[in-house]
Amino acid sequence: MFKRLNLLAALFLPLFAHAATLQVQTWQGGAKGAHTIAHDDYCSPVTSGIEQNAIPILNQRGLKASLGLIAGSCSDAQWQTLKTRISQGHELFNHTLTHRGMLEPGSLAPISDWDNVKEIVSAQQLVLSKLGYTMHFVAFPSDLATPEAKAFVEAMPETLGVRAAKHLYDGKAAGVNEADDLQAMFVKWDSYWRDGKWSLYKPARGNILIQHAQAAIDDGVWTYATMHGVADASWESVPVDQYTAYADFLAAKVKSGELWVAGPSDILRYQMTRQYCPLQLSGDTIKADTSDARCKRYASPITVDIKLDEQQQGIFTQQGKTLTSQLLDKKTARLSVNPLLGEVKIK
Repeated sequence: MFKRLNLLAALFLPLFAHAATLQVQTWQGGAKGAHTIAHDDYCSPVTSGIEQNAIPILNQRGLKASLGLIAGSCSDAQWQTLKTRISQGHELFNHTLTHRGMLEPGSLAPISDWDNVKEIVSAQQLVLSKLGYTMHFVAFPSDLATPEAKAFVEAMPETLGVRAAKHLYDGKAAGVNEADDLQAMFVKWDSYWRDGKWSLYKPARGNILIQHAQAAIDDGVWTYATMHGVADASWESVPVDQYTAYADFLAAKVKSGELWVAGPSDILRYQMTRQYCPLQLSGDTIKADTSDARCKRYASPITVDIKLDEQQQGIFTQQGKTLTSQLLDKKTARLSVNPLLGEVKIK
């Protein structure tokens, strides 16, 4: 009788055994939100505080900035410095060749000598020739652009994203970027203003920059902070004490795992991969649908959590190579998967 019961248990046990499950984390590393530190007008003579103050503060804390180049204004010494900044992991983005405003004040009409090829393409080519670096993100001066200019930039094959630009500045390009409704060619941002004039936040409630970063954690979104220099002659420069407090806040939240701080290109790659390269767990194999052209354009590693079944040991291989993984508990593993590299086998 007992032998018969044991045999029945063995036959039906697989029906009740835990099946493996897959979850793609919304933000890299399982962070609650994402944040970008952006400094416009790099190479302008009035933004010396970016190099003198901001970069040292960030480097001391292991934080990476995104630097908007006025490429035609960069000196030989600045090109050399930028090589170092690239090696340190800071991102460069296209802030045009000359920083010439595109629109006539209060009008949708472009200025008479605006030239997309000169301002955008020439800036790309100059940076590539000087640094061997391709910029993947574009921010128009004053975040103003005609529909034609925006379409021109979006059609460039190397463009992964554009900072939200409107025809007339009315503050409505400010905002946060929802993970599941992210517009790569209209990335919303918040600009530092000492009095909070066009910001989502007010100084009376504390440091504006910290408020914007905290919103990423609280709401599970991507927040992009636009600044110019730090303690220099630039427009609305950030005081050193406020910037230091902001950097300390970011470093603490990165260390706790609550916040992912990165340049816009890395964040866009992650979110577009998550959206356009969907993963599926089939038995002992993680498969990806890479048929969407946007998957191939953006594809990058994304964070995946696997709840292992009773037989799986938690060994993952892709293209015959073992992937590094982290055990979150006895049966949950976290790993980084690039969908374009093929199926992932689980043992």
